[in-house]
Amino acid sequence: MVNVSFDDPFYDELAKYPVKFAAPVFYGDSPTSSYSASLKNGTATFLKLKDRFLGVTCHHVLDAYRERRFTLETLFQLGPVGLNPDQYLVSEDKERDLAVIDLTNFVGTGRALSVASFVEPARWPPDQVSTNDVICLAGFPGIWREQVDIAHLRFYTFSSGASAVLSVSEDKIVTTVQIQTCVTEIQHGRVWGSLGGLSGGPVFAWRKSPILTAELVGFIYEYQESLDLMFVRAASVLQETGKIT
Repeated sequence: MVNVSFDDPFYDELAKYPVKFAAPVFYGDSPTSSYSASLKNGTATFLKLKDRFLGVTCHHVLDAYRERRFTLETLFQLGPVGLNPDQYLVSEDKERDLAVIDLTNFVGTGRALSVASFVEPARWPPDQVSTNDVICLAGFPGIWREQVDIAHLRFYTFSSGASAVLSVSEDKIVTTVQIQTCVTEIQHGRVWGSLGGLSGGPVFAWRKSPILTAELVGFIYEYQESLDLMFVRAASVLQETGKIT
């Protein structure tokens, strides 16, 4: 008997959807000067509001970069763009654990960033999430990051195409990724491990209309591995100006 399996291309597309609007944020030693640069990473969500192209990540990611920068020469890079985040900072909030960086000057310049990398909501703020919604999310776990050569980093993506909403408050969404029930194939022998590095990743809710659409509803800010709980800051705390309320 021959074992036959069929991939579900529709579910595959659902799982990959949030990755289109995410990029790794990393800081530490420059990979251009070492084959084994000491780095840490988070994730950023690319978002267009009005005429501004924004990168949204977590305040604790930016804070850790600043702490290291006090004593050591430190690179900061958001996707393909190296920059001083404080120079382009729009807003940050320690309690909400969000930071917003203006990337407008980097869009469409060479290979840096394309307009297609940014999610452009039909309206803002997004609709309220309920426990009846199904959400998808993505990010870049640091445990899967590797340096393959001088100035060459490779990031593998974790994504979930359909997760349940466990609870909702005014500015927070709680979900679970249920890693133990996932069936997945990780290239180059990658195995499951810590999901640290997803902070700042995008979270979308699937909306049922004449066609299935995805609405950006939040940003990952914490994962409690022992309880398999993912905490998401509601995108509605962000004003159209990029300011955090």
